[in-house]
Amino acid sequence: MDSLLRPLLDAPPAVVYLVCALVIAAETALLPGIVLPTLSTLLLMGFLAERGTLDFGLALTVAVASAVLGDQLAYLEGRRWGPRLARRVGRERWDRAESVISRYGVPAVIAGRCLVGLRTLVPRVAGSAAMPYRRFAAGSVAAAVLWAGAELLVGHTTALVL
Repeated sequence: MDSLLRPLLDAPPAVVYLVCALVIAAETALLPGIVLPTLSTLLLMGFLAERGTLDFGLALTVAVASAVLGDQLAYLEGRRWGPRLARRVGRERWDRAESVISRYGVPAVIAGRCLVGLRTLVPRVAGSAAMPYRRFAAGSVAAAVLWAGAELLVGHTTALVL
């Protein structure tokens, strides 16, 4: 999967921002998006920012906005089709996830963003569990800033070492 990102090393910055935004948003917005290389995408963006190809502030803005967009689309999908999604995921697992979201709220949304596998599921479950949209959106933004910022910094710092 990481080889899909290799051509971006020499691509124009606008193309890099666009492709990275699509990968990051699609990971959460699309249920099968779990297979997309978002960690590698963020590390690459951080690396390219240190190299001078991308602007770090703009890379962070693009990454956060894309993650939040993907979360919002997944939340709306959960709101609309939660019971159908529950059948696909498994009723018992879905119910367990809903109870965690209901019990912990925003911290569960933040933790879900930072855990691979849960990143695609948590926004859908939050929507299905009727978590208030404002609380979900606040958690989504906080989680995206934390997650994208940390991964971009790792990519940026790694580039300094190399």
